[in-house]
Amino acid sequence: MSGKSGRRIASIKEIAKLANCSIATVSNALNNKGRISEEVSKKIHRICRKHGYTPNSAGRMLRRSQSETIGLLYYPSCAALFRNAYYAQIMEAIEMSLEAASYDVLFSGSKFHEWKHTPPRFVRQNKVDGVILLGDFPKKAVMAAETFGLPLILIDNHHPGTRVDSITTNGYQAIKDTVQHLVEQGHERLAFLAYAGDGYNASQRQKGFEDAVQDHGLSAKDNQAYRDFVDDEEALALVQRLLASRRPPTAVIAVNDTLAVYLLTKLQNLGLEVPKDLGLAGFDNDPFSRTTHPPITTVRVDTKELGQSGTEILLKRIADPDRAQVNVQVAAELIARESTTGLEVPQVLESVV
Repeated sequence: MSGKSGRRIASIKEIAKLANCSIATVSNALNNKGRISEEVSKKIHRICRKHGYTPNSAGRMLRRSQSETIGLLYYPSCAALFRNAYYAQIMEAIEMSLEAASYDVLFSGSKFHEWKHTPPRFVRQNKVDGVILLGDFPKKAVMAAETFGLPLILIDNHHPGTRVDSITTNGYQAIKDTVQHLVEQGHERLAFLAYAGDGYNASQRQKGFEDAVQDHGLSAKDNQAYRDFVDDEEALALVQRLLASRRPPTAVIAVNDTLAVYLLTKLQNLGLEVPKDLGLAGFDNDPFSRTTHPPITTVRVDTKELGQSGTEILLKRIADPDRAQVNVQVAAELIARESTTGLEVPQVLESVV
């Protein structure tokens, strides 16, 4: 307890909540940094005194470093992102944007479940002015990152209920456009596939699929979303089961091109022809989707805009910690290719699966 004034508070996040401002503002006020009004500064110090809060070593490490360096954290792993052409393109745009703004970038992996107690090393050592969260970070990781006391940006991800800026692709509308394209090709039985545990992007794409099915008056029973597999092999097994069913899908929409390319290759090895036996669409416009035979229908994402605009949002947050929260959606474009076009609706042969 803090004597007459009530419960002792040990968290800068709690102080920020009571003061109705950002964690970065509290940190700046306690360290006499940033552009903070005298009124706000006095309010924060008054709340700290009332609740017996004094910055300890953990609090001191939250200070803005003025290092002209940005930290980049990725999820689920370094390998998962760097071998993915989609994320490699986003990271290239981030790096170029930061270089143009005279900032360096530090890449780091971290066990996010430890962040509340042990933030990443570059945060503990006060080496960065802000942090980019790139990848499908779960909400609890983002909430833990809020305790860093640094400006944050989620790139290609969003979590309602957090106070973190974000920039994403409008996957909802893009998948609706994909369904419309397939319906125009004569398809009435579709399947949407995404990995179990996939986050915001997959959920938005699934919602776009389900709403499009309803908009076009398609049977919900014959047009379902599946998110109960953990890897590509399980996805292939699922597709095989669906194709062997009494009313198999005539086209499959994969959550990304990595999965679509894998399915195309394996189904062709089983003797199926795309799109004669099964239409196939992906998402992301991965370079490999253009070189398969046939090329895969996909959705083009402006990875350059994601990286550049995301970086600009973070730099603006660093300059003005109290600016309104920004959540941006970037439009995406359907690219129809031979994996879904030019042939009659497939008649799947059960004997080949």
